[in-house]
Amino acid sequence: MKITFIYPKFEKFLDTYPELAELPAVAATWAFRMPPALGIPILVNLLPADVSWRVVDQNIEAIDYADDADLIAISYFTPQAAFAYKIGDEFLRRGKTVIAGGMHPSTMPEEAAAHCTSLCVGEADTIWPRMVADFKAGNLARLYKAETVPAPEQIASAKPGIFDIEDKYDWHASLVSITRGCPFGCEWCNIPLYQDSRIRLRPMDAVVAEIETLRGKEFYVTDDMVMLNRPRITRYMLDMCERIKGFGVRMFLSCSPAMHNDPAFLDGLASAGAASMYTVFASDPVSVRFYRRDPAIWQRALDLVRALEDRGIRFFGSFGVGFDTMGDDQFDTILSFCEEARVKTAEFFIATPFPGTPFWKRIEAESRFIAPRDWRKYNCANVVFRPKLISEDALRQGFVRLWKEFFASADMEESLSSFRQKAENILKSREYSQQVKDAVARGLKKDKLKS
Repeated sequence: MKITFIYPKFEKFLDTYPELAELPAVAATWAFRMPPALGIPILVNLLPADVSWRVVDQNIEAIDYADDADLIAISYFTPQAAFAYKIGDEFLRRGKTVIAGGMHPSTMPEEAAAHCTSLCVGEADTIWPRMVADFKAGNLARLYKAETVPAPEQIASAKPGIFDIEDKYDWHASLVSITRGCPFGCEWCNIPLYQDSRIRLRPMDAVVAEIETLRGKEFYVTDDMVMLNRPRITRYMLDMCERIKGFGVRMFLSCSPAMHNDPAFLDGLASAGAASMYTVFASDPVSVRFYRRDPAIWQRALDLVRALEDRGIRFFGSFGVGFDTMGDDQFDTILSFCEEARVKTAEFFIATPFPGTPFWKRIEAESRFIAPRDWRKYNCANVVFRPKLISEDALRQGFVRLWKEFFASADMEESLSSFRQKAENILKSREYSQQVKDAVARGLKKDKLKS
């Protein structure tokens, strides 16, 4: 039996704003070719030994619709949905069996079901083996949904090394999932919808064994819950850090500005090889107060940047714009903070309501979505709804301004030192359009003439 896993294309930031590709620092920020997300490596690891498989990443390679695989499996997020639907439709037209799953199909099941033979809703750890067995037996059902979420010991590891192909990708950090679920229900986040609101921590021995196989390598923890200030989580993370600190790994983490900032906790992360903290300022309560310049939260964020950088952990700020609590001053607020905190690495994104979230439901109830809906634009680089406190055009202009002004004074080598990427990578990439490549080439030429 053969399975082809497909990771559909998604519209890149620089394809949306090719004029920014002429700025080498901005281009370099988006220059790395990253392999597909965690879903496919988990599915591969759950396959029985008698099943052969391969992965096709539409972002960098063409899809062969004459594929001789017995089963086509498509895993995708919302900005990939339009491409995923076309892929599914074409394989169905050719008589292939198509299974779809992932974040978007799980939150828009009726729409997604029209483009596949069978649909997996929710976490696939306990569902996928049953789907494969049913297909082998000739009785694949139209819909699969687990009665309960996977227990901690049922959360599967990703199969390591399946994307270690030098001519395909620039960044080869492994993905490690430590926990599932989130109880907080932040307005724009879909994690509680997809993974439930209960926190499930994987057995420590299993996590440590998985990380041990990555000795001397980089890995990204896919869950930001591990950074929140909860006694059980703190004990868990400090135990993990103590057990892996001799592995020589570089660990990439993420959270919001509400993250646990206790010095002993941060010391533990640093001792285990933490290299970068991706920090998302969005619409959670702490971020809302940050954008309002609440003095206590502002100082907390300044102190967090210093505490991380002093320990050799790069603060990577990801700042959202266009949320309903944000007015005309949001762009100045972000730039002021980056200057005061001496932020070296940053990116910016436009608020995007994802299906099923409270944010989505509110925008829908208030008839503020921009029609017609185009899933390709749900990549956090486009305005897909009418903002409350700012015009659509002002939001777009402010978004572009952030990228231009932050990177006008940023040291590109310092900014991207944690990721070791260069703008030149885009010129050899198969992900970007010729328009973007031409813009990058012009920018690099101008930059060289300046120097």
